Amino acid sequence: NTLAARECDSLVASAGLGAFVRADGSLQLYESDTEFRASLEGWAWRERYGIAFEHLDQRGLAELQPGLSPQFIRATFVPGWKTVTDPRDYALAVARAGETLGVKVYRGEVIAITGGGDLQQVRLTGGATLSARHVVLAAGPWSRGLAASLGADVPLIAERGYNTTLPAGAFYLKRQLIFGGHGFVVTPLAHGVRVGGASELARFSAPVNFRRSQHMLAKAARFMPGLRTEGGAEWMGSRPSMPDSLPVIGRSPRARNVILAFGHGHLGLTQSAATARLVTDLVLERQPPIDLSPFRPDRF
Repeated sequence: NTLAARECDSLVASAGLGAFVRADGSLQLYESDTEFRASLEGWAWRERYGIAFEHLDQRGLAELQPGLSPQFIRATFVPGWKTVTDPRDYALAVARAGETLGVKVYRGEVIAITGGGDLQQVRLTGGATLSARHVVLAAGPWSRGLAASLGADVPLIAERGYNTTLPAGAFYLKRQLIFGGHGFVVTPLAHGVRVGGASELARFSAPVNFRRSQHMLAKAARFMPGLRTEGGAEWMGSRPSMPDSLPVIGRSPRARNVILAFGHGHLGLTQSAATARLVTDLVLERQPPIDLSPFRPDRF
């Protein structure tokens, strides 16, 4: 069992988040035997690491997810794959659980982290300053500038993703569908169906290009005949991505009591609880359960 899975399960149990987690598995879909065979090496690696899966023919696929286009002739089912009923609802529930344990929430834009010795100061717009013995920089794609001011020059980029959330009843979706050959997924949510994916490298100031979400939605309509595409809400968000697809987890080069924890790319929710465990170990000067050297801020 991986650290990410163990810590996520522990968080869900201790914070009472079970109602926000779905355990329906996922289906990776293939349009040809050539595409399916090309995937087998990747599945062999997963098998080495204990990930259970089952390859399906078209009949087996139809049993697990009816209503798909017949162009999909094979699939791989991963029964242990989990999703959440809604990422925003899940995150807010985690925040509420923290508040019950004494976490105080301050809202504001951080413009600087300064200090020395035992205390660090976090300066916010408007002049407010917070002082703390330990600071964790986990600002997603906005982390790069603050990290640079702390001596960590990391090649973090904002990688945009797009989605459209359709109303409940848009399609009888039993589990997450992964259209790997087309770069998007379709996910059942508590309040609808989400069609999302894409990878757009752009500045924060670049205009939003919802043609990307519309393109994915049009493909989903072809792949899922009967999908009702009316009434959807479009969204764009930026992932904090690193060139080696590994996050930054470690101490600031200039201050041992400032810990950097960002750059999780497409796996932020998956790796969040494990990252929290590793950050806690650093704060408490404990030996982490895994080697942190692959994640060190100065690895580039």
